[in-house]
Amino acid sequence: MRFRSTGLGPSELRGEMIDVSPVGKDLLVLQIQTREPVKWEMKAGVERQDIAKILKEFLKPSILFFALRCLIYLRKAPSEPEDLMGKSISEPARRGGGV
Repeated sequence: MRFRSTGLGPSELRGEMIDVSPVGKDLLVLQIQTREPVKWEMKAGVERQDIAKILKEFLKPSILFFALRCLIYLRKAPSEPEDLMGKSISEPARRGGGV
């Protein structure tokens, strides 16, 4: 996973999701361990209304096709540009919402 934050300037965090677990009645907590450029543990709480939106977005044909393709070609390690997230995270989406 890759992350950007306006507080970090041009730096990009790289890490992986290490756990997903329900907390309480209406919160799903994702734990993320970053490895580059620093080792941090981050947590994100996903609320009920977020889950519905995430599922709706995943059902879009382009996203669903991308996810299925990733699962099919799981063993391949494609080469990636060094700054993959340059425009997609640092600039808000044009259709009215940000990332």
